[in-house]
Amino acid sequence: MNWRKKFVKLREERRTFIDKGNPRSVSFLVATWFGSGLLIPAPGTWGTLSGLFSGMFLHLIAPELVPLSAGALYCLSLWAINQIEKRTGEHDSSFIVIDEVVAIFFVLAMLPVYTLPYIVGGFVIFRILDAAKPFPISWFDEHIEGALGVMLDDVIAAAFTIMILWGVYLV
Repeated sequence: MNWRKKFVKLREERRTFIDKGNPRSVSFLVATWFGSGLLIPAPGTWGTLSGLFSGMFLHLIAPELVPLSAGALYCLSLWAINQIEKRTGEHDSSFIVIDEVVAIFFVLAMLPVYTLPYIVGGFVIFRILDAAKPFPISWFDEHIEGALGVMLDDVIAAAFTIMILWGVYLV
């Protein structure tokens, strides 16, 4: 399938997701991180990037807001994802990006130093791990159902990202 056909297919999937998901609901706005997950191609990357900028903004206001927001959003995301999955009948839609947002918040909260190279490095490493899903990330993705399953593979990818960044920092 060429890139044009893939793009058209993704647009159709997005339209179906929006039609079933009730885009005016709080759960839809949270799950798609205010629509950033509806950008194509690569909604997960757009969602992560949107989360990165949101987290950096929070850090400018007060650094302690980032981990507090990550924890609060994690709890809120379980509810939002559950609502969206009920409406759409689809598990772990690519348009749900709150899992990437929460994960990148955790990465930002745990950076060894808050500098541009570590911020960009955290973004890149997380996206690679989230897309490739090496073991044990893949295990969580394949074996945990529902909203918890949607969240855990990204949180585990964030944990590995944090360990890699700290490893680089300590060397």
